[in-house]
Amino acid sequence: MGLEDLLDGVLREAFEKHQPPEMPRLPDLGGQSAAPEELSGVARVMRSVVQVVALKKGFLGGMSSAWTGSGTIVDSSGIILTNCHVANPRAMGMSSPPADRLGIAITERSDQPPAITYYAQLIGQLPELDLAVLQIVADSKGRRLRELNLPYVPVGDSDQLELGERLSIFGYPGIGGETVTFTSGNVSGFSGEQRVRSPRAWIKTDATIAGGNSGGAAVNEAGQLVGVPTQAAAGSGITPVDARPVLDTNRDGRVDRRDTPMAVGGFINGLRPVNLALPLLKEAGVEIEPTTRQSSRRSVAFPDSPFGRREKPEFSNLFFSTRITEDGRPVNPTTRIPAGVDTIYATFEHDNLTTGTPWSVVWMSNGDVVIDQKDSWDDESDGQKAVKISNRKGLPAGEYHLVLGIGSSVALEGKVIVGTPVDDRDSVVSGRLVDGSTGRAIDDGVVIVLKPGASLRSFMRTQDESLVFSSTRTKRDGDFQFPEQLPKGQAYSLVAAAPGYRPVAVEGALRVGTDAPETADIGKLELERA
Repeated sequence: MGLEDLLDGVLREAFEKHQPPEMPRLPDLGGQSAAPEELSGVARVMRSVVQVVALKKGFLGGMSSAWTGSGTIVDSSGIILTNCHVANPRAMGMSSPPADRLGIAITERSDQPPAITYYAQLIGQLPELDLAVLQIVADSKGRRLRELNLPYVPVGDSDQLELGERLSIFGYPGIGGETVTFTSGNVSGFSGEQRVRSPRAWIKTDATIAGGNSGGAAVNEAGQLVGVPTQAAAGSGITPVDARPVLDTNRDGRVDRRDTPMAVGGFINGLRPVNLALPLLKEAGVEIEPTTRQSSRRSVAFPDSPFGRREKPEFSNLFFSTRITEDGRPVNPTTRIPAGVDTIYATFEHDNLTTGTPWSVVWMSNGDVVIDQKDSWDDESDGQKAVKISNRKGLPAGEYHLVLGIGSSVALEGKVIVGTPVDDRDSVVSGRLVDGSTGRAIDDGVVIVLKPGASLRSFMRTQDESLVFSSTRTKRDGDFQFPEQLPKGQAYSLVAAAPGYRPVAVEGALRVGTDAPETADIGKLELERA
């Protein structure tokens, strides 16, 4: 069935009668130099909404991301409000090993992925509400921090929200979502929960919030944080994002119930009211003034940090990535890199290195030595450093082993895989189209994914078939499956429509990471009646 058949009487009619709202864009900040007080509006919120990256030590010391989520800085001292399942899945009953570190990645430009800039510690949690608070305690070089002046989102009063009020949603969506995303919508209702005393246990919204935004920010028109997008909405009449074990998070070679459930798609339409988090914030030392809804920091001792100064010369905390910032921070650390990449960066921390200390870098590919460098240390004593391996024609697929030495001893080593097996490069993606009010299946809908980089606005305006990567109709039970497998490591814009419903069109809604499963269910896509 061609695109013309799908457009007939379904998508074209839906677009002509019920155009989706224009997708908002974020302005570029133009770099890192802007001080917090110089930022305003969307730019300030963008810098305040962070990606929380749970880091695990892998084989031979390399560190990579085990799972990610979103969070919001609510105080200039580095207090972050997020979901408990993002900060500590074990407290939510998920079978996940504890993270070795919680990296905090900051967005500096809206068109660039966030880079790990800080490390944080969990200082408070309410698993029954899926809320948690983190404290930034160290910079990316592992140095303990005591004085910070970060951009933050002031806490608002979620009890003052009324139906129809406009909300802006910020977070990092989808499978392997890279850049910050901004969507908007209205307050569509409230619902209670048996274990929550407040009648507002949930804020319902018609905003399209892609799975993975958990822990992010719902901001009112005054620029205040009023809600936390939360996937754990089961049993409350709110459709949760589809979360299931889809990645080998415990590195045992299998994907099963022992792995941490991950948000693989779907859409969140439930927000935890920020007022439910006030006790947690108070414990963290953030007092919220009831009249102005502004935060004021009390003098509270920072928790003990595991990132203290070492006594002997040492390399630690190795990250592999394909990109680093100008000052050497890793962007999207991983232990699996797509084929065709021409450079791998290895970032590591160093402590107590004195000028002239002998050190070495050895890169091996599939057991053969490719680089063997010996040098004398001429950098700072403590900090972060990056080394790399490059090939202008693209690094050959295989296993790359890095060994760092101090003197005649091995100080740190790790492995990274370049490329994937031939049958492991694509994902079969499926889902279900449902009525947003009743939850009933929509059996005559159309779901389309555009080619990576294709303009969603151009397609909405022209319905140009050349922009489409794959398309399908829903079955009687609302289920759909794209006939073409989606190559991994790409972001796809998604369009869903059906007769009598308002279409949904979201830029970059479906992000299929390089470690995505062979078959990925993106869960329920909800349409509202026209």
